[in-house]
Amino acid sequence: MPLLPVGTPTPTQPSLSRVMQIPDFDKSSETVIRGTVTASELRGLPGKLAGCVYREDGTKVTLSERLGGVMGDYVISDNPEVVTPVNGLKALHGRGLYLGHYMGGHYGHFITETLSTFWIFEETPASAFDYFLFHPFVFGLQIPAYVRFCLDRFEIPVEKIAFVGSEALTFEELLVPERLFRLNHSADPRSRWTYQHLSRETRAPFPASSRLYLSRRRCSRTNFERVVANEVEMEREFLRRGFRVLYPETMGFEDQIALYSRADCMAGISGSGLHNSIFMRPQATVIELGDARYGGLPAPSQALCNKVSGVKPEFIPFVGGRFGARRTMLFDMPFLRRSLDRIAEAAPGSEHPIRVRTSLLRRLVDALEVAYLSVRPSLGFVARRILERVRFRRTHSRRV
Repeated sequence: MPLLPVGTPTPTQPSLSRVMQIPDFDKSSETVIRGTVTASELRGLPGKLAGCVYREDGTKVTLSERLGGVMGDYVISDNPEVVTPVNGLKALHGRGLYLGHYMGGHYGHFITETLSTFWIFEETPASAFDYFLFHPFVFGLQIPAYVRFCLDRFEIPVEKIAFVGSEALTFEELLVPERLFRLNHSADPRSRWTYQHLSRETRAPFPASSRLYLSRRRCSRTNFERVVANEVEMEREFLRRGFRVLYPETMGFEDQIALYSRADCMAGISGSGLHNSIFMRPQATVIELGDARYGGLPAPSQALCNKVSGVKPEFIPFVGGRFGARRTMLFDMPFLRRSLDRIAEAAPGSEHPIRVRTSLLRRLVDALEVAYLSVRPSLGFVARRILERVRFRRTHSRRV
C-alpha cells in the first residue's frame, strides 16, 4: 500500500529515517518491573500519537514506541523521554505482555505491524502471561475473524486482552518485545516464524494452485477507492498464464493463508491483498502490479513483506490512464501483456498457457463493467457534492 492511514507518498517525500537515528533490529525484549503505561492519545489526523511504556524511574522503554511518520504515514509517535511517576493509578496485577498497538480493524496493518511483536511466542508461550496489553490505534477495537484466528493459533484468550484507555496504568511486571516491522521503513526477516506458525497445518479449501492472482475486482464494485476499472481484462490475462483468480474478501482467513503458503507464484495490485506474500515460502515469486500513487515505484510496505518471507519480487509499474475525482485507474493492457510475457514465462508454476474462451456476450458484459467502474466513482462524488450543497442551503435557510 503503504498501509493506511497514509497520504499520497512520492519518491522525494522526506522520511523520519533522514532526521533521526533508528537502531538496527536486535530481536530483543525488556522485562519492566513496577512501571507505568501512559494513556493513549491521538492529537489530530494527521497528528501525533502518545502512549508507551515507562520504567519505575520514569524513563521511556524505547521498544514500546511505534515508529511512525515515514513516507506518508499520518501518525507520528510523540512521547517524552522521561515522565514523572503518579500515585493512585489503576494497577495491572501479575505478569503481562505488551504487544504494541492494536490494528485489528485494518487487515494490512494487523498482519504487519500488530503481528510484529508475536515472535515472542516462539520463546515464551502465551500461558506464561496473565494478560496481554495493547495501546489502541485509529482503526477501533473490533476483533474480526482473522484476528480471532491469530489469537487462537497463539493460544491467547480474548478475555485476557486489555487496552490502554485515556488514563495511565501501573503494573507489577510487563514484558516488552521489539517490533520487527516498521511501517514503510524496515522489517526483520526473523519475524518469519510468526507467519509460518499461523499457516502451519492449515488446509486449502480446494486443490492448491501453484499460481495465484489476487483480484480487487469484486471489492471495487462496492468500494470505489483505488479502482482499476479494467481489472476484469487483467484477470483474463492471468488466467491465460495458468493463474487461479482469487477474491480474498470472499474467503476465510485460514483458507487464504493455506493457499498463499503453498503457492509458487502470486500476483496482484499493490495493497493489503498482496501483503499476503508475507505468508509465502522463501524463493517463491511475487508479481506486484504498481499503483499510480507510488510514482512508478514498488509500494514500500510491500517490499518489507517480501523481505520477511524471503520471496523473489517482480514489479510491473502502472502504465495507463487516471481520471475522475477518485483517480480511477485504467491499466494499459498491451504493456501488461508484454510485461507478463517476460515475467510469467520465467516464474515458477504452470509453464503452459491456457486458452481462455470468451463468448461475445461475456465480452459485452465485461465491457459494460469497465464502463461502469470508470464512470461510477466520479458520478458518486458529484452526487454527494450536490447533496451536501442542498443540505447546506436547507440548513442555512432555516436559520435565516
